[in-house]
Amino acid sequence: MSDYFEQIRNDTYTELKSISDDEITVLTNPKDANFLESDDYLEVWEVKTGLYDSVKSVWLVDELTMYIALGSVFPLEPAKIYYDKNDFEKLGYIPHSSFLRNDVCVYDEFVIVDESNPTGILLDQLGKAKKTLIEGLKGDNLEDFEDEFVAYWNTSGNYKDKLLSESIYSVIDKEPENYNSLSLLTYSIKSSEKDTISAGILYNKEEDLIQPYKQYFESLDYSPKEYEVFLVKNEIQLTRPPFSISCFESLKFIKEENQKNFRNYFNKSSIRILVFGKTINGEKKYFGWSYPDINSKIKGFRPSQLTPYNITFKKGLPGHRKNVKRFSSDSLTEQRLIKRTASEILAPNNYKFLIAGIGSVGSNLVGLLNNLNNPEFTLIDNDKLSSENIKRHLLGFHYLNQNKALAVKTYLKHKLPSQKIQISESSMFDFYNHNKQKFNEQDYIFLCLGKLNLEKWFIKELSNGNLKKPTFILWVEPYLIGAQLLYFHPDNLANLDDLFTDVYKYKFSIISPEEFEKKRDLFTLKESGCQTTYSPYSSAHLSLFLSAAYIKIVEVIENGDNQSLFYSWVGDIEIAKKLNVNLAIDSYEKYSLIENTL
Repeated sequence: MSDYFEQIRNDTYTELKSISDDEITVLTNPKDANFLESDDYLEVWEVKTGLYDSVKSVWLVDELTMYIALGSVFPLEPAKIYYDKNDFEKLGYIPHSSFLRNDVCVYDEFVIVDESNPTGILLDQLGKAKKTLIEGLKGDNLEDFEDEFVAYWNTSGNYKDKLLSESIYSVIDKEPENYNSLSLLTYSIKSSEKDTISAGILYNKEEDLIQPYKQYFESLDYSPKEYEVFLVKNEIQLTRPPFSISCFESLKFIKEENQKNFRNYFNKSSIRILVFGKTINGEKKYFGWSYPDINSKIKGFRPSQLTPYNITFKKGLPGHRKNVKRFSSDSLTEQRLIKRTASEILAPNNYKFLIAGIGSVGSNLVGLLNNLNNPEFTLIDNDKLSSENIKRHLLGFHYLNQNKALAVKTYLKHKLPSQKIQISESSMFDFYNHNKQKFNEQDYIFLCLGKLNLEKWFIKELSNGNLKKPTFILWVEPYLIGAQLLYFHPDNLANLDDLFTDVYKYKFSIISPEEFEKKRDLFTLKESGCQTTYSPYSSAHLSLFLSAAYIKIVEVIENGDNQSLFYSWVGDIEIAKKLNVNLAIDSYEKYSLIENTL
């Protein structure tokens, strides 16, 4: 296979060299290329060229060295285009070009190229790279710096230019009003015996969005600490790199009327952080910097003169020439996370779901429902996760012997601490009798109890008008030869007698209803007595059923259906044949979903 790609590179080089006006040479050693990351490439071609402005008929750069860097599977992956770092002074800071790597961005990572025309790919890349550099030199694309502000702000321009090593996030929905509206909650996670990850979350003290994170960090002993930060309310005019800022230079971004407040903040704070907001493409983002610690022991100065503020900003003292450490914050707000997942095309819905029974079916259903923009959950189960459950359960070994509802809550909180999740470790029946209002505050109720008598009782509660919310019921048949998805809407309830032909016989069972009584010992297995009976089925078949059911559940929710619906899922009917189990009908199609009508 390597010979195949090597031949393509050789043929492409020969063809490109013959038709290009540039001088192109294969570097014997890719490390000779004067740009970073050369170790990442199998082959590098040096291109001696220039930049010509065809509009004004003038050479903007007479001599420029560029590089075509090819990976091992070119042309399945495009090449990268760089310029010699010694030519940086000829170009300066150009949009769509990293001044650390000296690369020129021409294709994004999702581009699909015509692999049958590798020479054409490289001609296009070189042409676009030159066009980008020419536009940058002429100032035609300087507004693109705004789109790339975050990338340049987070890039160090030289060895003196400092970036904050800790990651900073933000949970700010409401725009802060005052210079002291923001705080930083820091935390530390021990990632190994030697390493600790430190980070922080910016938040607006006028909101309550930080509370779930505080509780989460405290529960896990992440050593949360809170610090005041200083907010610059005015939009700071920083438009193009480099963004290297000294302590003294940073003062110019603080309005005169706020200088006194800033001095007071600086002198009383142990960690000194300045934050500003910047609107990029209509979205408010928060950036900032931290100030370095300065040695306060300086000979020749009275102690009263050596305030932290004076040491850092007064000319002639050690601090004023030192650089601040810049950072940007990644937003953890729900609005931003939804935009990154479903985009603004889909209207976000803050669904409230109550799931009763967090066993194999219920836990995996929670995992699927959580994809609907992190809904608010109420989880109910009075049982603990045991070892025989973990093969089919959403959770595994780490959560053994924990209450299932609590364990799933912990699992989801690890993913997003701000998600609203309530649990009950009592039985579904007890919880309902004491919390009827809670049930009727939900958008949808899901019963995954695996206990038909209880589920039928709740259907009666719907019929009696005590339970007023749309309710899904899911259960699986032995060996997952079949499974059921029932949807009851209070405005269109079915009669129980139309669904159950006997006390326990469901009209639409995939397994013939009579079989449940005849072959009970086959369908309910035991490990050590009646306390350990279980229904056998595989996690693979459970995933197939829930995948089919989830599609219908989402359709119901999106359409706001007010008609009750009844679906049966046909599993692996070959298992029924092997076990000599009779099916309700002989013409089932394996792994199909059937809509039943009364």
